[in-house]
Amino acid sequence: MKYKELLNFEPITEVIKFSRANKEIDYQKQLIKTFVFSKAFKETLIPLMVRNIDFNNSNESFGLQIVGNYGTGKSHLMSLVSLIAEDEELVELVNDSKPKEELRKIAGQFKVLRFELGNTESLWEIITFRVEKYLSELSVNFSFENYGALPYYDKIMLMMAEFEEKFPDKGFLIVIDEMLAYLKGRSDANLLNQDLAVLQALGQACDNSKFKFMFGVQEMIYHSPEFQFAAEMLQKVNDRYKDIMITKEDVAFIVKNRLLSKNEHQKQLIKEHLDPFLHFFTDMHARTQDYIELYPVHPSYFENFEKIRIGKSQREILKTLSSQFSDILEKDVPTDNPGLLTYDRYWEDMQRSQDLMANPDIRRVKEITETIDDKINSHFTGGRAAKKKCGSTYSKWMCH
Repeated sequence: MKYKELLNFEPITEVIKFSRANKEIDYQKQLIKTFVFSKAFKETLIPLMVRNIDFNNSNESFGLQIVGNYGTGKSHLMSLVSLIAEDEELVELVNDSKPKEELRKIAGQFKVLRFELGNTESLWEIITFRVEKYLSELSVNFSFENYGALPYYDKIMLMMAEFEEKFPDKGFLIVIDEMLAYLKGRSDANLLNQDLAVLQALGQACDNSKFKFMFGVQEMIYHSPEFQFAAEMLQKVNDRYKDIMITKEDVAFIVKNRLLSKNEHQKQLIKEHLDPFLHFFTDMHARTQDYIELYPVHPSYFENFEKIRIGKSQREILKTLSSQFSDILEKDVPTDNPGLLTYDRYWEDMQRSQDLMANPDIRRVKEITETIDDKINSHFTGGRAAKKKCGSTYSKWMCH
C-alpha cells in the first residue's frame, strides 16, 4: 500500500502575492475557492474581522493586526477578506455557508489598496505615496502635503472627506503585509516611534468612519523583544487594534482538510495501520483521531515547527509539508513503523538552505550531526549494522 492510497493530496507551494491578487481575476477566484475555514475562523476570527471592517456597524471599530508565521495563511486570509470587500460577486465562491453569510456584510462595499512593505522610507511617506497614487487612479485629487503640520489622524480624515465626495457609498480599506519585517529595519528609536505613531493614527481612524486598515505580521509587534524600548508607544498602538491570531491548530486544520483530505475508507485503512503501534506512543491512544486525520504528519510537528525562530523559509510550514508529501506519495507505507513525518525530518531541508547554513549556530549543529553520523557508520558494523537505520540523524524520523 502506497501513501497516495491513504490521502487526497493537494499541494500548497505558492506564497500569496498581493501583486497578483490586485490584477488577475482567475488568481483572485482561486484564492477564495481554496480557503479552508477552521472552527476558530468560522466562529471567532471572520466575525471579528467583519465587525471591525463593516462601516455600518455602530459599535467602536478598530484596526486589524493579522498574526501568523510565514506560510500559515496570513496573506491568504487578508486577500480573502479584502477581495470580497472589493468585489461582491466573489463572496459566492466561499465554500462554507457560515463565513459566507458574515462576509456578505462587507461584500463590494470598499475600494481597496493592497501592498507589501519593502521600503526604507518612513511608514508615513510610504503610505501617503501609495494612497495618493491610488486615489489619482480613481480620479480623486488629494495631497497630504497641503495640510502641513496637522496630526496624522486629521490628515487621514481630510483624505476620507475627499474620497467620500467621489464615492459616497463606499469605504476605503488599506491592507499591508510584511509590517513586522519593515519595523525591525527601523531600529532607531526615533524612527520607530514615528512609525508607531502612524500605526496608532491609522487604527484610530478606523473608528466611526469609512476608513479601515489591516496589516500582517509574523508575531505581535507588542511582544517582539526588539521593540520593548518603545513599550509605552506600543501600548498606545495596541489600544487601537484587534489581534487576529492564526494558531498551530488552524494550520493543522488546513493540513488535514486541504493538503491531506481523506475519505472514510482511507481513514479506516490508516487506523488499521496505526493500531499495532498504539502502545509505543504515550498519547496516540487518546489522540487516535488526530493521528488519523493528520496522517502522515505527527501532531507534534506543528508545535515544534512553531518554535523555530531563525530564518524565514523554515517557518513556511505548509510549503514544507507539501514538498515532503510529494517525496513520499509513491513510496510504500512501512509495515514495521508508523511511517510518520516528524519535525526532525525538516533537518534535511534546513541543510539544503544556504541562507540558514550561513548562520554559525546552525552550521555548528550540522558539523556535530555529521560527526555523529560518521561515528555511527564507523562503529556500527557486522552484527550491529542493522541498528544504523535508527541511529542516523537522516533516518531516525522513520523510527519515531
